Amino acid sequence: MKEIYSIVIVISVNRMSDVKNETTQLLKYLILIGNVLCLTVRKLNQKSAKIPVHKLKETTGLGIYMKRFFSTDNTGFERMEAHRDDHYIFILQECGYSEFVIDFKKIEVNGFAVHYLMPGQVHEINIVHQSSFFFMAIDTSLVDLKYRDIFEKLVLHHQSLEPLPDQARQISRSVELLYDVYQQPLQQGINDQILHSLASAYIGMVAAVYEANEPIKDKRNPRPEIITREFKRLLSSQFKTLKSPAEYAEALYLSLSYLTEAVKSITGFPVGYWIHQEIILEAKRLLYYSDMNVKEIAFSLGYEDHTYFSRLFAKVAGCSPLQFRKQYRGGKDCL
Repeated sequence: MKEIYSIVIVISVNRMSDVKNETTQLLKYLILIGNVLCLTVRKLNQKSAKIPVHKLKETTGLGIYMKRFFSTDNTGFERMEAHRDDHYIFILQECGYSEFVIDFKKIEVNGFAVHYLMPGQVHEINIVHQSSFFFMAIDTSLVDLKYRDIFEKLVLHHQSLEPLPDQARQISRSVELLYDVYQQPLQQGINDQILHSLASAYIGMVAAVYEANEPIKDKRNPRPEIITREFKRLLSSQFKTLKSPAEYAEALYLSLSYLTEAVKSITGFPVGYWIHQEIILEAKRLLYYSDMNVKEIAFSLGYEDHTYFSRLFAKVAGCSPLQFRKQYRGGKDCL
C-alpha cells in the first residue's frame, strides 16, 4: 500500500512541481484517503458489533431452501461464521461424523441421525468428516404448530437422535422425494404446495423421533404442560422487557402460585430460573460473538443498571461477564 502511495505522490509532484500549494493539498488528501482505508480494514478485521442474522427470504422466495452435501474432510460445504437464522433448520445425516456448536453446547452427530435448529440459536459447524447429509432451511410459518411445540419444549436439552430402523427408512424416502421435487422447475401454485406438503411430512417424522425420546408424562392432567409451553413461548419473545415471575403470571392471566407450580412440575425448575437462563444465554451470545461492552449488553437486555446485571450474570453463570468473554475467546483482551 505504501508503494502505491509513493508512485501517486511522485507522479503528482512531477506534474505539479511549480504549484507548491496545490501539491501540499494533494498530499494531505492522499494521506487522508490512506487513513480512511486503514480504518476500514481494521474494522473489517474486528468481530461484528452484532451477531449476524441469516434471513431465508434473502435466499429464496419459496420459504424452503434445500441442499445435499457430500464431504470427506470439511470440504463440500460452505463454512460460515457463527450466526443466527430467522428460520428452522433440519439436518438428516446419512453417514459420517459432524460436530456443531449451538449456544455453547457441542453437538456430535454420528452415523445416521436427525437434528434440528430453532430460529435464533447461535451456531456454527466445527467438523464434517466422511459425511453425507440433507440440509433444509424452512420458514417458521411452514412448520406445523404441533411440531413446533415438540421442538420448542425440547430445545434446551435436545441433541441429534438416531431413528429406529423403520423410522430411518421412512425419513430417507421422505427427504429424497422432497429433494427431487425441490430440484424440479416449479409450476406456479402447484409444485410449491406439493413441496410444502412433503416438507411438512418430513418434519412430522423428525418430530415423531424426538417425541418418542421424551420422558413419559401424566396425560391425565395436560394443563401444566400447556401452561409451561405458553410461558416458554412468551419468555422467548419478551425476556428483554418482562423480568419477574409476577409479570409473566399477569401476562398469562394466571396467579403467580399456579404458574410456579405448573412450570416446576413439568421442568423441575421454578419460573425465575428459566427467566434468568434465557437472559444469561443471550448475554453469553453477545459477549462472545459481538464487541459490545458489558454496559451496552446490559442495556440491550433491558437493564439500566449494568452493575446489577453483572451481579446477576455472575450468580447464574458462575463468573463475571468479562471473565466469561476472556475464557471463551481463548485469552483475548477483554473490552
